[in-house]
Amino acid sequence: MTPSESGWEALDAGAWLRARDDLLSLADDTRDPLALEGAAQAAWWLDDADTCLSAREGAYHRFRELGDDRGAARAATALAYDSVLFGAGHAVGLGWLSRANSLLAPLDESVEHGWCAVRTAELALSAQHDPVGALASAERASAIATRLDEAELGVVSLALEGLALTQVGQIDAGMPRLDAAVAAATTGEVADVMWMGKVCCWLIAACDETRDVTRAAEWCRRVEVVCKERDLVPLFNVCRIQYASVQVAQGTWADAENELVSTLGRLSGSRRTSRLEAVVQLGELRRRQGRFGEADALFLQAEFHPTAIAGRALIKLSAGDAAGAWVAMSALLRILPSDNRLIRAHYLLPAVQAAHAAGDEAAAVAAAEELRQTARTMGTDALLGLAAVADATLAEGPDRLALLREGVHRFAVAGLRYDEADTRLELARALLDAGDVTAGREQLATVSPMLADLSAAAGAATAADLETMAGTRPPGPLTAREVDVLRLVSRGLSNRDIATELVVSEHTVHRHVSNILTKLDQPSRAAAVAYAIGAGLLPA
Repeated sequence: MTPSESGWEALDAGAWLRARDDLLSLADDTRDPLALEGAAQAAWWLDDADTCLSAREGAYHRFRELGDDRGAARAATALAYDSVLFGAGHAVGLGWLSRANSLLAPLDESVEHGWCAVRTAELALSAQHDPVGALASAERASAIATRLDEAELGVVSLALEGLALTQVGQIDAGMPRLDAAVAAATTGEVADVMWMGKVCCWLIAACDETRDVTRAAEWCRRVEVVCKERDLVPLFNVCRIQYASVQVAQGTWADAENELVSTLGRLSGSRRTSRLEAVVQLGELRRRQGRFGEADALFLQAEFHPTAIAGRALIKLSAGDAAGAWVAMSALLRILPSDNRLIRAHYLLPAVQAAHAAGDEAAAVAAAEELRQTARTMGTDALLGLAAVADATLAEGPDRLALLREGVHRFAVAGLRYDEADTRLELARALLDAGDVTAGREQLATVSPMLADLSAAAGAATAADLETMAGTRPPGPLTAREVDVLRLVSRGLSNRDIATELVVSEHTVHRHVSNILTKLDQPSRAAAVAYAIGAGLLPA
């Protein structure tokens, strides 16, 4: 067998190392740009970024020398995505994409036009967070596939349409397209294993984003089998990261930690952006566990990732830095396109909490309204739960209790154990504040074992504090939180200082002080303190 035959046969068989070396040797001997394209494909699977990019650039230049603009455009199209994938930067990727479009513009329509539209859609989703632009490009690719009768291109573009539609909030239209594309891709209509894997990963990503955790876990397991059978290591790593994200959401944190740590070990020398995704997911796990220092260090490694920005903001909020948290969250909302409704939805609750704690009630109300509208449009229990908690953040009295109960119910149905536990904690606090000690104790009895099972240290500490509060509730007309506020008033703290101490908004403190004065029938803060000490509501 000649080196040429050996290289192409190895590529077809998925023998990536032999394919890369034999095809590079062939390219050296013949200067064949097709051999360079094949070598780049093999290097892609080996996670050999330098060889992949240099071979693609070599193919591009050789095609140009031969006057083959169609081939050069194909190479430029591949370089557009791989430049972003391997960390060369979005500007470099978009530059190659522009070059591909320039080369294709004067040529008769061909399959290369369709694949260029596919890559345009991919970059719109991954690099620009622009699902509307992605949908337009995917529909253009789909139309080309129909006109040229290109089945593989049609399946891939259908999947991208589905992913883009879910991100703009049209889940009922998007998920059936993804289902149909995956069914076609996994039954032989997509010969290229890279595109077959991508189609499956897009469906898993959509399930993860909509928090359909059961469905996402099922597809992760199916794709993993294919990856192991065909030695598709990069795809396997992406699948494991997505699966770990599902496990973080489900609350199976020990399994998620094992997945992420082992995946980061495999990606230790990789330049793929998927490594940063694993770092971010591990950071989010650490934050939920209450290991804030570790979480912050991980988030800093991917400081521009939306989840890292939101995670650091929540850490600031837990430390009492409401202003810093709101600065971070407001900046994040400004860079996320308004039409990317599904992605924005996952960051709106932290935005509501940060804005409310920082005293920007108008911004908090606006973010809560956006989340409510998105949740109603999409109709998933996960998003409806987020919206209920956001509204509860701004509500008082019975309305707040009802909204928190709805959040608990929605998260339980969705299988989001941490979100359920976190909301139960807030419900227990609200019940105790309202004077319903029995109901508060019932919630704590339910949530404490959940938090212990999750190993959520910060939540468990909060539960312990609330259990103490429930067992030693002071006599008199004031709620436990009002007693906390009055105790800080007695120390001479201003409303702003009290808000920082209790990690609430200044508006909330003002409301508590007003309620205290009304309940105790006192004209001033000093008079309320004196009365409370005399009545035994506060220690002397």
